[in-house]
Amino acid sequence: MRKNIKISEIITINTNVNECALAFSYQLLDHLQDSNKMLVITANNIKKVYENVEQAKEYIADFDKLHPLTKYLFLKENWTKMHEKYGSKSFQNELISIVENKTFDLYYFHRIDMFFDKRFSENIQKALTLLIESIRYNHKKVIFSYNNQTISGKSFETFLKVKEDISFTIKPGNDNDCDFTMKTYNHLLKKEYASIYLISNDEDITNMHKIIFGDQKNIRFKHFTLDDLQNPANLEFKESDIIIYNDSRKMLDANMIQAFKKLAPYARIFSLSNRKSIRKTDLKESKEAGINLLLPKSFDLKEYIHTIELAIGDEFYTKKLKNLSFLTSAHQVDIKELMQRIAELEKNRIYFSIVTARATDIENNNISRMIRKEDFVFIDKSHDITLFVMINLLPDVAKDVIAERTSINKLLIKYHQKDALAQLIG
Repeated sequence: MRKNIKISEIITINTNVNECALAFSYQLLDHLQDSNKMLVITANNIKKVYENVEQAKEYIADFDKLHPLTKYLFLKENWTKMHEKYGSKSFQNELISIVENKTFDLYYFHRIDMFFDKRFSENIQKALTLLIESIRYNHKKVIFSYNNQTISGKSFETFLKVKEDISFTIKPGNDNDCDFTMKTYNHLLKKEYASIYLISNDEDITNMHKIIFGDQKNIRFKHFTLDDLQNPANLEFKESDIIIYNDSRKMLDANMIQAFKKLAPYARIFSLSNRKSIRKTDLKESKEAGINLLLPKSFDLKEYIHTIELAIGDEFYTKKLKNLSFLTSAHQVDIKELMQRIAELEKNRIYFSIVTARATDIENNNISRMIRKEDFVFIDKSHDITLFVMINLLPDVAKDVIAERTSINKLLIKYHQKDALAQLIG
């Protein structure tokens, strides 16, 4: 159960006993990362909520030490009139601003059915859908408690059926205890492996994904070309957990997103776009369309892979990076050390690019300024070659980095396959 809770992002608690809901939500926090950074948002009155918190303390040892940063927001008494006056759009914007607040990693909506009384309208559903998409996009977590015996509670339960990862039903037990039953909905929680599907015609993008994900025991990786999308029904997307779309010609459109959602309702959709930069409007539109991650053409590969790790609940690649033997060693290496380090990278399936420039072109530059702590360089003055091994950088990005940090024209920086090393440096 601990792993299921840890990997879940959308958690629901159904109960008609508020004390049980609040106490159980705090117990869940022991299984979640950064659980002390929680914001509680509730429709209950202030006095009642703090009474419930005091009751929760009876079940949890060192409560105040565990949750020193937990904050509470209470709906205003005239909330209903304000909602009628300003509409769901205002409510939607408030929700998104709360989620984008870096102060909190976990949000608990206590008795969300009481927020809307009987008015669980289409606009409210849209606002909550965007909230959930934003939670996933920002790699945070949300807990909703509700009572399905209320009219809005029943509507909320129906609305969440294909969106929640894990749910709990809480009932009062003997001796004032709270008994619970658990169900998992996200099929990733029930599988021994995660399915990652890449759709791309780009050779470098495809090669990078195959190196990192192609030989992982707990990952099933498949690659499709853009031509394969002519008949998406034959792509066997039903089992996919993450769909990665990359097209150098255009952005992922709404029709294709809906096709993906229909084939794989629980899949996360990541788009590696052809744009040099991503605007706020692009991010907003992508969230509304159902894209979980939108990245520009030159993206941070390490951060991108870590996002996938968080989605599947396994930081396999990050752990391998941290355990590289040469991280604290010198940047400049001889031929023997060069081959040893490359062999270590290949053995651990760590992605890297090899780029070269003329040694005479960078003679006056400080080598340590050009590269990061994990990168290394080999200089062969007899062949007038400076060879850079750049970890977690696609070839074109690696060339950009060297060009930006030196006075060398990017056109003079060359990318090489590892197999060409022998011919390159003798």
